[in-house]
Amino acid sequence: MNDETEGPYVFGVNASTGQPLSSEASGSIAEQLEQESKASLAVGAPIPERDTFGVPFGFDLDNLSEVGWGIIFESTADPLPYLDALSKLVELRRQQAGNRFRIFSGIDGYRKGESASKWLNRHGATLNLIDPCNDVPFYLTLVGPPTYIPFEFQYSLDIVAGVGRLDFPTLDEFSAYAQSVVNFELDDSRSTRRDIDLFATCHDFDRATQLFNKCVARPLSQGDEKRDPLGKKYGFNINAFLDDQSTKATLSKIMSNPHQAPSILFTGTHGMAFDFTDPRQLDNQGALVCQDWPGYGNISSDHWFAAKDVPVNANVHGLIHFFFACYGAGTPEFDNFHFDTPSPPRLSTNPMTARLPQRLMTLSQGGALASLGHIDRAWASSFRANTGHNQTQGFRDVMERLMVGQRVGQATDTFNAQWGVLSTELVTILNEKAYGKLINDNDLLALRNSRDDLRNYVVLGDPAVKLKPHPDPV
Repeated sequence: MNDETEGPYVFGVNASTGQPLSSEASGSIAEQLEQESKASLAVGAPIPERDTFGVPFGFDLDNLSEVGWGIIFESTADPLPYLDALSKLVELRRQQAGNRFRIFSGIDGYRKGESASKWLNRHGATLNLIDPCNDVPFYLTLVGPPTYIPFEFQYSLDIVAGVGRLDFPTLDEFSAYAQSVVNFELDDSRSTRRDIDLFATCHDFDRATQLFNKCVARPLSQGDEKRDPLGKKYGFNINAFLDDQSTKATLSKIMSNPHQAPSILFTGTHGMAFDFTDPRQLDNQGALVCQDWPGYGNISSDHWFAAKDVPVNANVHGLIHFFFACYGAGTPEFDNFHFDTPSPPRLSTNPMTARLPQRLMTLSQGGALASLGHIDRAWASSFRANTGHNQTQGFRDVMERLMVGQRVGQATDTFNAQWGVLSTELVTILNEKAYGKLINDNDLLALRNSRDDLRNYVVLGDPAVKLKPHPDPV
């Protein structure tokens, strides 16, 4: 089987059919991109043209008193119940950020239909570099569901800032998350193992998981002729649970280590996809398909790991979870990767955050600090170029930055940089088309999918959290 001619692959399974999600797109991609480009310019939304992002030279991104921390509410939302629920975390960040702590609510909050660029402009900043001296902090936490503050706003703001989202079903869960983060940061007795636990399925009937295993899971866990195993340079061990080891029972066991949680949990598999009319969608969308899945056309809750499957004695306090799966972080209302206009397929009644990461971050005994995952379908383009060459450096870069103690909102900037590069390539191709060059729709489609695949990675949780420093390995 020739890898170079295969694909594209997406990492999701339809709950109704037990079949892989479609990787097909329809409609005129060139026309769609031209309209998208004009619309972006009209509303002030970004077309990134830089390959590095952050703050001006001289600021320390680890020092909140220099770069700041802020919290953003939707303009018509009452912030007081949320601020009360998050009071312990908010007070800690206020102490750490000092004069560069901000709460954006009411007229200062996000306004319906507002682009990230326009929101920044209202506050004396631009979609370029975030200069904390201009009263917009680098670390910005969106509060509320994507029905309040859209995923699109988060994607764009994250180009220049370290952005995360706090979205939980109840105020008690907001309180639980805040308490969990504060306890972990302030209690010296709480720590994680100097380990990365890697969980990746590989089904003998499924080419997508075979490709992920070959191109990502095994090179990261074993190294290759060019690179050491992930984490070795920084004194981290990697524990790989692959193939027949990647069962639902194994994932439950990983999350229930009686000693300490790993520092990073990286899961790579299919995510579950439910029709928007399916009553199971809210609790199970993005649930992780495990090795228990027996084959196409046959899938049930026995084969996937959802929020309800998180064990009562789960021990995940202080870890950061990196999901690679369709809908691992959430689901938009309409398909982002379908180009038929004016009505793309509806995916959910309302855009929503995935329930599994919400559950993992709000456990009463202490939860995960943050989750990095994908909105909508996740594509193999995250780790494989159109030429067939493996490109796992994006995954490595994020996790190695976390290992050395970078805050999660900074560590994930590599995806924003790659999105910026691919956006620039798209603009270049569209300009060439305008001058009469023949453009292949398939090439445009692949480039657009790759760009939006990277765009749709988001942080759930406070973007200022980070792994606790470990003593140097013996």
